Amino acid sequence: MAAAPLGAWGDKGHRVVSSLALRSLPLEPRAWFQGREAEVCDHASDPDHWKRDRKEGPRHFMNLEPYGGPDHLPRTLEEAQARLDGDFTRRGVVPWIIQDRWRDLVAAFRAGDPAKVAFATAILGHYIADAHVPLHTTDNHDGQRTGQKGVHSRWESGLVARNIGPEDLTVLPAGPDQAFLGRPWDWLRASHALMPQLMEDDRDADRTTPLSGRGRRRTAAYWTIFRAKQGPVVQQQLQLAAQHLGDAILNAWIAAGKPPVEPAP
Repeated sequence: MAAAPLGAWGDKGHRVVSSLALRSLPLEPRAWFQGREAEVCDHASDPDHWKRDRKEGPRHFMNLEPYGGPDHLPRTLEEAQARLDGDFTRRGVVPWIIQDRWRDLVAAFRAGDPAKVAFATAILGHYIADAHVPLHTTDNHDGQRTGQKGVHSRWESGLVARNIGPEDLTVLPAGPDQAFLGRPWDWLRASHALMPQLMEDDRDADRTTPLSGRGRRRTAAYWTIFRAKQGPVVQQQLQLAAQHLGDAILNAWIAAGKPPVEPAP
């Protein structure tokens, strides 16, 4: 049975994605978040705390290999179920969850409630960020098939915690996109394409830096090498996740009819 990946990006990474995304917006939709930026960031990791629900884990990833790789992905839940003989949920359902949470954001804009908009944005942003983690696209999600156990957290949390903050990243502007609901599959394919180099770089860093201490921890030298090779990739994926969350917000606002935010009483 496929195990669920560990929580992606960690709290810091999800906060960074949310913060950059809000800054990527044009002024009109951005006005909905005035004074609520911290709320979005504070709730950006909430779905990682919901995994006590057995249904939650698969919402954060999609293993591409069972479908024959990135060029053969199903576009509907019905197709996924048919192709895996009904055993598809445990392989991950993140693109469809992104669609569902985007529709929640559209509904929040239509309801005219900034608090609901902020919360819906935070939750949607979590799943969008997860789709930009290469290790969330593979059944070798923690290096367990290649003798690289722990690579999941080393890449998505270790590098971010040690080396990357908002000041290291560029805000990429959000844009309108009539085909937005189909984009999660593009993100998954692009993320999956990063897997071979990611795993090779982890192996290279390990080969040149023996583990140390009773807990067999990676050394400072390992992190120096891994950062040099994969730090730019982590930065790229955080920036893209933030841009695509910005796209999601902007397009949800457009789909809701471009409502103006009502001034606070």
